[in-house]
Amino acid sequence: VMHHLKVTGFFGSTGFFMNIITKAEEMGFDIRKDFNLRLVCIGGEMGGGPIRKLVEEKYGIVTRDAYGTADVGMVAYECSEKNGMHIAENVIVEIINPETGEPIGKDENGEVVITPIDEIYPLIRFGTGDLAGWIEEPCPCGRTSLRMTRLLGRVGDAVRTRGMFIHPRQLEPAFAKFTEISKCQAVVTRPGHRDELTLRVELKADEGVDKEKLSQQLNQVVSDAVRIKVDRVEFVARGTIPEGHKLIVDQRVY
Repeated sequence: VMHHLKVTGFFGSTGFFMNIITKAEEMGFDIRKDFNLRLVCIGGEMGGGPIRKLVEEKYGIVTRDAYGTADVGMVAYECSEKNGMHIAENVIVEIINPETGEPIGKDENGEVVITPIDEIYPLIRFGTGDLAGWIEEPCPCGRTSLRMTRLLGRVGDAVRTRGMFIHPRQLEPAFAKFTEISKCQAVVTRPGHRDELTLRVELKADEGVDKEKLSQQLNQVVSDAVRIKVDRVEFVARGTIPEGHKLIVDQRVY
């Protein structure tokens, strides 16, 4: 469709855009020659720097960073200066110390809290769990709106994956459905341009367990619970997952 309609711009998540590019190349398209893409505004995921460099150098497409959430929509966007993200006009953004709830000081990082100006779907001081800071210097582009840094990581137990949040409370009841499982842990990695979700599983006993069937069932139940497709299920030896383990481990490099 993008090729047929000669689309020149794209706005969406980093992972989804790269999936489109990968599929197009598998179909035999040359992105530079066969597509008319000139600008992509991508975000919603961590670790996008190397991907942006790849898109610009390999495909000759200008990139802009963006920040939004599934609940709020667009929050901030990057201008041509590529020096921080301008806050959108339809949201009120605070960055607070997650322990005290107070606004952060200069050169500090904190949790992004958003209040969208929306009568249909109002949210008051929505805590995103994302870490960022303020940029106080004026932007050379001329806009006077507040600017925030790119996302620096996460606060607390929730992990943002492919633009969605995964919380331990979503995983606990899903794991509990399977009596064969002793321990289970979700691991988020980013080996390439896409976040990958792996379930590491310790069984109470290997005997009498159909691992292939269990893997399929666990994949489906967890995918439904977190609304993100699980990439793989790995069965590990007993004792691999430590006692008192976190249900979600984020192994991405920010």
